[in-house]
Amino acid sequence: MNKKWERITRFGIFLIAVIVLASLVLTVSMTNCFSLFAEPKNTHKLVENVSMKIVSPDWNITYMNVNTNNATVADLLFECASHYNFEVETEYWRGYDSYFIESINGIENGKNDDYWQFYVNGKYADVGCSKYILHDNDVVEWRFESSSWMN
Repeated sequence: MNKKWERITRFGIFLIAVIVLASLVLTVSMTNCFSLFAEPKNTHKLVENVSMKIVSPDWNITYMNVNTNNATVADLLFECASHYNFEVETEYWRGYDSYFIESINGIENGKNDDYWQFYVNGKYADVGCSKYILHDNDVVEWRFESSSWMN
């Protein structure tokens, strides 16, 4: 009977240790002190010497040679709007997982069949503004113009 009791005791101690360890891991991971899965690090880095020009029928805004932690074209536009104190209205398009710019500084899409469109380094962007990742020395230009995709 001693050997049987000894096996039961060892199993009991093992079971208690497993339960305590599982409880500890669960408690610690629920308090965000520890994670069993590596979470992505903040990938935003300083983007250097970027510029933005906004061209409307009646005015232009330039935001030149700035260093920013804002990683996307949308974020840079919002930063520029804050710097120069003008409004940007957006609508989130779930299908594109990106913002669609509705108006900049009071100029709304659809006026004379023109729409806000952006270019980076002279090339028409092929993704939404909140998906386009900025790189050092990028030049962003927002133009209020007719679009070939609307025709």
